[in-house]
Amino acid sequence: MKTPFKTNLWARKAPAVFVACALLAAQNLVWAQEPAIVGEATMVIGLAKLQSADGSSRAVDRGTAIRVGDRIETQAGGHVHLRFVDGGRLSIRPASSLQVEDYSHSDRAPQSGSIKFRLDEGVVRSITGSWGEAARDRFRLNTPVAAIGVKGTDFVVKSDGETTSASVFTGAIMLTPLLNGCSKSVGPCLNGTEKLLSEDMKGQMLEFSRQQAAPQLVPAVDLLARNARPNLGTEVAIRLEKSLPTEDTQALARASKAVVSEVRASAVVAAIAPVVPTVPPIEVPVIVAPPVDAPVVVVPPPVVTPPVVEKPVVVVPPVPVVPDLPVVTLPPPDVVVVVPTPVPTPILPPQVTQLVWSRFAWTTQMEGDAFTRNIEQAVATGFDRLPGNGSYTLYRQSAASGAVLASADAKASFRLADSTAQIVRNEGRNIDPVNVHSGTLDIDFTHASFTTALALTNATIGAESFTASGSIKTNGVFQATASNGTLNGAVTLDGKEAGYAFERSLNAGVLRGVTLWGR
Repeated sequence: MKTPFKTNLWARKAPAVFVACALLAAQNLVWAQEPAIVGEATMVIGLAKLQSADGSSRAVDRGTAIRVGDRIETQAGGHVHLRFVDGGRLSIRPASSLQVEDYSHSDRAPQSGSIKFRLDEGVVRSITGSWGEAARDRFRLNTPVAAIGVKGTDFVVKSDGETTSASVFTGAIMLTPLLNGCSKSVGPCLNGTEKLLSEDMKGQMLEFSRQQAAPQLVPAVDLLARNARPNLGTEVAIRLEKSLPTEDTQALARASKAVVSEVRASAVVAAIAPVVPTVPPIEVPVIVAPPVDAPVVVVPPPVVTPPVVEKPVVVVPPVPVVPDLPVVTLPPPDVVVVVPTPVPTPILPPQVTQLVWSRFAWTTQMEGDAFTRNIEQAVATGFDRLPGNGSYTLYRQSAASGAVLASADAKASFRLADSTAQIVRNEGRNIDPVNVHSGTLDIDFTHASFTTALALTNATIGAESFTASGSIKTNGVFQATASNGTLNGAVTLDGKEAGYAFERSLNAGVLRGVTLWGR
C-alpha cells in the first residue's frame, strides 16, 4: 500500500512527465514533416545563405545539408559547390540565386521521380548524377524566361531575368520559352519553339530573351568567365582547387578550352568575281549543192574519101552516115536545204555582287557549294557584317552612315541565284546534302513586308518545304513573324539583291542552309 508521502510525490511529478512526452511527440512530428536531405555543400567561398521552405534562413557552410525547397543565394564573390545523393554536382557562381524544387528517384518507377531546379539570376554549372542519367526526360532547369530540358551531362546556364544563355560541354539540352504550362512540367518542354544544343555543335550556344519568339543559336562565349570569381589570394585559390574532386578539375580544364571565338582575318584575299557562263555561238551549216552532170554529145566521125588510084581502079563503097544523136536535157537535181533547229537562249540565274555568305569553321561545306566563303575571305571584301544563324553570317556591301532601304519599285519578285542546304542528324554525327529545287521571294517595298518559300528534297527526309513571312526594317534586315522554322537575312539597300539563312527542326534532324536572290 502506498504511503501518503509517495502518493503526493507522484502527483507532483505527473504534469512534468506529460509535458515532456508532448514536447517529444511535437518534435518527432516536425522531423517527420521536414523534407529529406538530398545533398550537402562541399565547398563554400565568400558569403552565401540558405533559405528553407519554412522561411528560415542561415549561412551556408561546408557540410550544410540541402533539402528540397531550399534556396541558395550567393553574394558578390560568393561561390558554393553542392554534391547530391546520386553523385550529381552543382556549382553556384557569385551573385546567383537557385532553388531546389524537386530531387527524387525510384528504381522501380523512374518516371515517378524528377529533378528540377529554378535559377532566378546568376550562373550555375551542373554535372548530372546517376538519377538524372537514368531518367533524362525528367530533368529540368527553369529560369524566369526559359525551360531547359536536360539530356545530360555537363552544361552551364546564365540568367539575368530578361535573357537566358546556355552552353554544353558534354551531352545535350533543349531550351524552350517558358510558356503554355512549361513551368509546371519536367524534362524537355516541346511546343514547336524548342531548340536543341549538343556537345558536337562546337562554337555555339543558345540564347533567348523575352523579346524573341524562339531561342537562337549564337557564337559561344565563356559564360563562366563572365561570372568568374574575384582574386581571393593564393591560399584560398589553392584551397578551392584542392577541394574539387578529380573529375571536377578535369571538367573545368575542358571548359577552358570550350570557348570558340570567331576567326579573325589574317590575310587580304582578293574578292572572287562571279563567273559568267559563255553562250556558244550558233553554227550555220554550209550548204553544198551536188555537181550537175553535163549532157554527153556524140560527134559523128568525119567522112574519109580514099584517093583515086588509076591502076587498079578500086571502087570504095560509101561509108554510111551516122545520124546525129539527139541532145538529152537532164532535169535539174533537187537541192535539199537544211535549216538548223533554233537553240533557245538559256535563262541565266541573276548575278549577286553586293552580298557574301561566310561559313564558320565548324560548318561543313557541302559538295556543289561554290558561293559561300570562309571568314577571312568574307572580311577581306570590306562589306558590313549582318545577322546570321550560328552556322553562317551575311556580309553586305558597305553604305553611307545612316543609309536606309530605298527601292524605286513598289513590289518585286526575286529569282533564286544560289543556295546550299544540309540535314544534320544524330546530334551532328551525320551531315547529308539537301537539294533546293525551287524558291520564291516576293517583297512589298511599300508596306515593308516579304514572303518566301523553298522546295527541298533528301533521301532521308523526302520532300520538305520552308516558308516564312514578315516585315523588313529600315536597314533592310528581315524580321520573320510567321514561319515553320527560323530565318535571318536582309535585302540590299537599293532593293536589287537579297539573302537569308534558314533552319527548321524535323524528326530526322535539323535542316539548315543559306540562299542568295536577285532580280
